[in-house]
Amino acid sequence: MQHLNGFFSQILNNDRLSPTHISMYMSLFQLWTINRFENQFRIVREEVMKVSKIKSVATYHKCLTDLHNLGYIIYEPSFNPYKGSLVSIVKTSVIQPQRRNIDSAIDRSFNSLEDENLMNLSKNSPNVNSIDFQPPQLSEVRMYFQEKESQIEEAQKFYDYYEKIGWTVAGKFPMKSWTAAARNWLKKLDRVEQGSR
Repeated sequence: MQHLNGFFSQILNNDRLSPTHISMYMSLFQLWTINRFENQFRIVREEVMKVSKIKSVATYHKCLTDLHNLGYIIYEPSFNPYKGSLVSIVKTSVIQPQRRNIDSAIDRSFNSLEDENLMNLSKNSPNVNSIDFQPPQLSEVRMYFQEKESQIEEAQKFYDYYEKIGWTVAGKFPMKSWTAAARNWLKKLDRVEQGSR
């Protein structure tokens, strides 16, 4: 109880956290309690998403990464789908405001939510101009490809290719969603593999 009180008093002063981050933290806290407050415990994505009511895999990974970068948890992703990722809850008395990649990670998170809202607006209003795109980190791409049960090597190829052409579509148009490009990449890969059989 004291830990949660400390967490809530800290988030009052931290406007970088969204309700999704708080929901993720609360679900991790519940799992930590179930695991009898072990220093490290394993999490299963589906279980955490169900408890936290997060529907998007990208949002799930983004929240975990942001909470890690802010110092609320220690997150060690597992790239093995049969073995859960490791999480440690940091004691609230130890959490210090950190400045390393926090701004860019949280800003990218909020920008992606903003982009989503702008895309929805653009369907109804032709006056919305182009959306600022934030390229993903290689680790995000790897996690996405792993979730889609694809090879890590394919994630690297995808990342290298789009990094090389400046995260554009067909080398001309600014990209709006790297996950849409990744889905298309995987569909083409499936077609090539089926054609070679």
